[in-house]
Amino acid sequence: MSFDLRKFRDTLGLFVTGVTVITTRDDAGNPVGITANSFNSVSLDPPLVLWSVGLNALSVSAFSNAKAFAVHILRDDQADLSQRFAKSGVDKFSGLSLESGLNDLPILPDCAARLVCLL
Repeated sequence: MSFDLRKFRDTLGLFVTGVTVITTRDDAGNPVGITANSFNSVSLDPPLVLWSVGLNALSVSAFSNAKAFAVHILRDDQADLSQRFAKSGVDKFSGLSLESGLNDLPILPDCAARLVCLL
């Protein structure tokens, strides 16, 4: 029996999850962001969350070295924002109005919820 990678991927795609955009700043102070649906609550006391970034992602070093990050829980009508931050090699923040959060984190306005997290 052979393993059908496409069928496996399609099957996993049936599992509905919320979509988030995670933002931080790199060592040079530039805003960095990715789309992540790997976001989970770990604990309420103490408040802990978990999310994952691929080791091959262009932003892995920025998030690995970050002292803080922001989680933006998107509304169902923000698919365009999700798709924007899912792309690599483009200026994802171009044309967006940002707020400045704790540690000068880039904060996206008008999301369903936003969390500022310290490491």
